[in-house]
Amino acid sequence: VAFYRSALPLLAAAQQQALPFTLEPAAAEQKLAAGRPLLIDEELPLDGETAVDLFLRLCRAVETMAASGRAGWSLFKWDKTDTSPASQAARQIRQAVAQRRLGLARVWAALAVGERGWVRETAVSLELDADMLWMLAQNSLKPALRAWAHGLSQVVNLNHWRRGHCPMCGSAPALSEIQGKEGERRLRCLLCGVGWYYPRLQCAFCGHRDHKSLGYIAVEGEEEKYRLQTCDACRRYLKVVVTYDPIPADLLLVEDLATLHL
Repeated sequence: VAFYRSALPLLAAAQQQALPFTLEPAAAEQKLAAGRPLLIDEELPLDGETAVDLFLRLCRAVETMAASGRAGWSLFKWDKTDTSPASQAARQIRQAVAQRRLGLARVWAALAVGERGWVRETAVSLELDADMLWMLAQNSLKPALRAWAHGLSQVVNLNHWRRGHCPMCGSAPALSEIQGKEGERRLRCLLCGVGWYYPRLQCAFCGHRDHKSLGYIAVEGEEEKYRLQTCDACRRYLKVVVTYDPIPADLLLVEDLATLHL
């Protein structure tokens, strides 16, 4: 929470500076019909210098947040007279980038195709915190991805996309929304912010449709707002949020944190 309080303004400002990207409507429709996310296998105009600068700013945000004691109520426990684990991890990553021991272009490429194992191995070899690196890399890409996804959503219709991964960047959904009076289910991507329709009685991860294998878990008293949809076939779950209007992309992070108890 403390991190995103500092990071959200940085991400919003960076999204306004992202270089534009679009596809011809016919080409975009053809990719979707073939089941290919629109941003995959494209020459995307990522401004490397701006993205690196944002990454370093996010590192400093973690360092400053932890050093000032603003995250004293976080999961990290430390002696306030010493450097926090979060601050130290962020500083080590920032120094590795500054010293060119860590190339962010390769990290972003691995992130784009879900190669978390490569990122972890690289972090371990450099004695860096792998989870911190993944989180910072994801957030430094979000402004550009969201700007591109927003632009593409103006030229292509996503209503025919019925797959469990994001039609823009290919990421797995972070949560699903039950929207409006009709109770339409839409999956939401935490990385690029896009939402797309998906059948309610179908697992978003394995596509299982047997209602006997699909279930719900809810905290008593929260059934009308928050719950989990579970799948006995693949043993995975997805958060479900009941909302009248779509959650704004910037607030998906907040909603994800607000539902940690699930």
